[in-house]
Amino acid sequence: MPDSDDSSGVAPRRRFLASGVIGAGTLVTGVALGAGNSGRIERVGERFLGPRGPDKEFKTTARAIWARHNAQTREEIARLKRRYEDAVFGRVRVWDMVEKLALCVDPTDTTLYCTSQFIHVQQVVAAMERDGIQDRDLYIAAFTHDLGKVMLLANEAPEHVVCQPAPVGADREGIGLDNVVFQFCHPEIIYTRLKDHVPDHLAWLVRYHATSIKRAGPYMDDRDRAYAERYLKPFRRYDNGFKSTTFLPRVDLAKYRALIEETFPSPILI
Repeated sequence: MPDSDDSSGVAPRRRFLASGVIGAGTLVTGVALGAGNSGRIERVGERFLGPRGPDKEFKTTARAIWARHNAQTREEIARLKRRYEDAVFGRVRVWDMVEKLALCVDPTDTTLYCTSQFIHVQQVVAAMERDGIQDRDLYIAAFTHDLGKVMLLANEAPEHVVCQPAPVGADREGIGLDNVVFQFCHPEIIYTRLKDHVPDHLAWLVRYHATSIKRAGPYMDDRDRAYAERYLKPFRRYDNGFKSTTFLPRVDLAKYRALIEETFPSPILI
């Protein structure tokens, strides 16, 4: 399962959601049913769904995908990179790809479960709005960072799309992340599509947004450390910290569609 970095702020953000967004619903349920009825409620659930059936099945599938992902070799990674040198969807508008995230569910993410990636994107944006974030690049990153997951719609094996990229094999310390071989998954896919259309720091953020800072830290050069401090750590706080199966965000999508259209005025190869 994914590594957790101390800088992510996941725990406090989840506490915020639990107390602020879903707390009211939990309170009503508790008052109506009483804490002492929790065992009966669980038995009713088991009657319809089996003993923890859906959760257990999801987690079992997730572990199997992670195992296959972690088994990637350098040779397989090189083969996957060659495969994705060519466009899959052709020349398309970036916003159209953003909307396709509504059809994408990450089968390994046990903080989102069956919540779509499009909802996840909006959760990130709503959280940034709440905190008064003004950096437009962080909003662009929010809408584009997981676009590589649309390859799930192209029948790519999930272990090549989801999960988290970790270094494969040993590399020299300070070599720079661009020179490290990472496991292949969605960040690398979408980085190759966006890198010629956005500033260097934004392309870097999209490429390494899911990379463990702890694992990658020894390989960072000065550029990597500067970008990690300025962009990755703030973005990671929202990307990881506001995932929820119950938080339905309210976001002005028309405003953000205009931002994405301004950033990518013409269709690009994806």
